[in-house]
Amino acid sequence: MFSPDRFQSHIEKATAFHGHWCPGLARGIRAAVWALEHFGSATDEEIVTVTETDMCAVDAIQALVGCTFGKGNLIFRNRGKVAFSFFRRCDGKSARIVAKAAPHMPSARMQEIRVELDSPDISDQRREELEIEATQIRTRECDRLLSLPFEELFEVKDVTFSMPSKARRLPTILCEKCGEGVMSSMIHELDGKKLCIDCMDATNGL
Repeated sequence: MFSPDRFQSHIEKATAFHGHWCPGLARGIRAAVWALEHFGSATDEEIVTVTETDMCAVDAIQALVGCTFGKGNLIFRNRGKVAFSFFRRCDGKSARIVAKAAPHMPSARMQEIRVELDSPDISDQRREELEIEATQIRTRECDRLLSLPFEELFEVKDVTFSMPSKARRLPTILCEKCGEGVMSSMIHELDGKKLCIDCMDATNGL
């Protein structure tokens, strides 16, 4: 059984990285701990994660598993799903985990609190009371996510796409319009000029 006490160090590390404690991060910790148990941690690029969401949960993957955008072993494959595919380069092992239920949605009471907090006429005392209540609601939801069996939170599936290639170190090219340096793979040619994406869009009136 997963519990806050047993994995307090993971919670502290992920929260320090993310900036606050919330249900999204709690869900991410469950995914990250599963990955650590089945794939190990990424001291370099040997473990790769493909995330299908950019929500809070991804920060737990970065903080705990060690897959990061900077190292090139965290890939954003935007599908709007709370799903993570893990790969291990040394033996080709892979697995995809997908949230069984929809991501945490604010309760009716939480939505009421947010509406009241947005009111320009709210008093400082009332704001403090509501913020305390909101924190209590979030804490209860975090505890629930940390206490459920993993199988009730995620489904384990096969990965249906190939392992991403290692991060490439590409040369930098100067955009011939703005003069800013651009990774060569992101340069486009228009009328014989090498342009960055923004200058390309501006030229095309986008």
